[in-house]
Amino acid sequence: MLVITGFLTFRPEDVYEVVEGLLAVSELSRKDPGCIDYWWAEDLERPYTFRFFEAWETAEQFEAHRGMPYEDAFNERYLPKLVDVDAHVYTVTARASALGM
Repeated sequence: MLVITGFLTFRPEDVYEVVEGLLAVSELSRKDPGCIDYWWAEDLERPYTFRFFEAWETAEQFEAHRGMPYEDAFNERYLPKLVDVDAHVYTVTARASALGM
């Protein structure tokens, strides 16, 4: 499983437009093959900052998701509006015995 997490911070004047974009990209992303979880949440301590969490069954499915036209459109429209960003990618593995299975 692949997990991606971090935050994006935008200018105050862009927040309402960004929220609309985040809602749309979330709805589409959750339908992609291999999507386990996908969400955004506004950071309560950092204004205009949105935290994200994505979990994908495989790295290949995540890469396929990144190549979707709606991802390109989101990136083109909203990434130029960023004022700060941080992201981390984790590969998660577990043995069934470690999970009590």
